[in-house]
This record gives sequence, C-alpha cells and structure tokens, in this order.
Amino acid sequence: MGCSHTLNRTKCLIRFFLIHLVLYILSSSGVAFSDHATGIETLYLKDGQQFSGESIGFEDGNILFRLPNGEIYPVLLGLVDRLEFGSGNLDSKSPVQEEKLLVNNESGELPLLPPPLITAEPEPLGIPPAPDSEQIQETPLDTIEEYVDTGWEYVEVWTKRLELGGTFLAGNTDRDYVTTGLYLEKSDNDNLFEFEIGGRWGQSNGVRDANRWYGNATMDVARTTNWIVFVSNRNTYDEFENLDWRGTLSTGLGYRFINEGDKRLILRIGPGGTHEIYTDPNLSRTTFDMFVEVEFHWPLSDHAKLEHKQTWTPSLDTAQILRVTTESGLLFKLDNKDRWNLKLGLLQTYNSLPSAGRKKSDYTGSVSLVYTRK
Repeated sequence: MGCSHTLNRTKCLIRFFLIHLVLYILSSSGVAFSDHATGIETLYLKDGQQFSGESIGFEDGNILFRLPNGEIYPVLLGLVDRLEFGSGNLDSKSPVQEEKLLVNNESGELPLLPPPLITAEPEPLGIPPAPDSEQIQETPLDTIEEYVDTGWEYVEVWTKRLELGGTFLAGNTDRDYVTTGLYLEKSDNDNLFEFEIGGRWGQSNGVRDANRWYGNATMDVARTTNWIVFVSNRNTYDEFENLDWRGTLSTGLGYRFINEGDKRLILRIGPGGTHEIYTDPNLSRTTFDMFVEVEFHWPLSDHAKLEHKQTWTPSLDTAQILRVTTESGLLFKLDNKDRWNLKLGLLQTYNSLPSAGRKKSDYTGSVSLVYTRK
C-alpha cells in the first residue's frame, strides 16, 4: 500500500513538471496568448470554487498556489478538479481563449481527501477548515430530526410514571396476576393535565378471574388562583362486572386547598354524564350525574407517602344509582432520587345497581414496583 501511494505521488510530480516544461517551450517559441491571460492560471476545486493565480510547486501531495496578492496556499491535490491556463481574465468571446488543462483529477489515481483547504488564512497541512454554514444544505432527514428533538423536549417536561406488579404461583396452586399502569402529568402553578392508562389481569388454575382496564384524563385550568375549571373523562372495561364500557364526561369548578410539590389536596365538583354498556344480560343506559372527586397526596415520612383518590358519580335521574371508585396507595422510597418506589395499593369499585347476578363492590389489592421520571 505504501509503495503504491508513493508511486502515484511521484507520477503526479513528474507530470506536473513536464507540463510546465512544455508550456515554457511553447511560450519561448512564440505561441500567442492574450496580454491579460499570460501567466494566469485558474484552479478549479471539486466543490465549485475557483481561484486565479499561479502554481509554483508541488509538495507532500499539495499544489502550492500563489494568489494575485502574493499569498501562497497549499491545496490538497485530491480536492482539485482541474488546473487551466489562460482562463483567468479572458473575454468569453475572445478567439484567443484556449484553455490548456494542466491538472485533471478525473483519472481517479489521486487519493480522496477531506473538504476544501483554501481559506482566508493558511491552515496546517491535512487539517480541513470548519465548513461554511452557507454551503450546508438542509435535507429532509435534518427536518425530521429537528421535529423529533422538539417533540422530545416537549415530552421531557412531563412527569412520567410506570407501575408494574404481579403474583405468580405454580405447583399445587397455579396463580398468575399482573397489574400495570402508565401515568403522565404536566403541571405548573396554574394548570395541570393528567393522563393515566392501565389495568389488572389474573387467572387461577387456568381460569381467568380478573380482567379490568381503564383510561382517564383530567385537565385543570386556573389563573394564578386556587380556583380551577376542570374537564374530566373516565373510561372503564371490567369483564367480571359484565361491563363492556363505562364512559363519564364531566366539567365544573374545583379548589386547590394544597398544591405544593408532593403535597396535594384538590376538590372537583360539577355536572356530568355517564354511558354504560353491559352484557349478559345486555343493557345500555345513559344517566345525568353529579361528579365529585377528591385527590389527596401527602408524605408520611422521608421514605413513605400516601396517595388517595376517590370519585363519586351519583345519578341525578335515578336515585338508586351511585358509583364510587376509591384508589389508595402507600409508596415506599427505594432510592435517594425518589425514582423507584414500592407501592401497596387497594382499589375499590362500587356500583349500587350492577348487572344482574353481579355484586355491588369489588376489591383489588396489589403490590407494584413504581418508576417515576421527572
């Protein structure tokens, strides 16, 4: 490899001096050139740049090129497209304009080297200058990356929390139980947006005995006061309540009694509506409700905190219908950054008028590993 590179460089050097020798003989023999073109060479680079001046030598794979102001620049030969004689200041219509090619880099014998080296000030040999920002063209991929970066910066402002727990037994008793949840929150001194989705699934001795999933969203809007305007949406599926879907949409006023970091006590009250679809037997009903929700977070010590949320939706159409969802959890800190916690949870759902043959209350206990990223 070393011998081949040295041989190519030697060939370039010999060719360079032979071309200059031929030009010298031609000029001595009376070959006519325009007064403006005599002694002028034009160096064309592969990136489209061109420079007028005079080549004065060849050194270490570089052409030494002198500009009209007398400054000498080393130019990597691999960056040269061609070197022409007599093209510097000639009129494009002049009959004496004959450009004689001195160096042509299309042969492929010269090594490929870094971007252009000629700048306002000479740079050390072999070290390319910083790229000109005006020459950088934005590609579709750059646009996509910009949107991704912007989106990720927006996602980063959300508090993200993932819960995963389960029980697995094998032997005389086969028991599989999984609980999972994803919770997102974005809040400031004025507004809050919460989104949560998750569920619980379990089976015992091959028979499924738990299959409940939910998706909830809450938005609080305030203007530098403790009073808020809220919009809430609740969605639930529960196979063992014979419930295909229960959706509740409500809005109203609320008050933030406490809203300081890990401490939170918020009350929300307003009108709403609920639509339910049951199976076995089939039933579909819509009721006009009153929505009441209490959200309470409180640290119990440096290593434990309590989270509690209770939602009441009594029907204003039928006095016998009352639905209550209560979810409580004790979280125990597992690290100093408060990212990993062990959660002991209890969920109670109550429906005063359930599907035929179903009980009014369900209780679900869980042990989960919780990861929170702020």
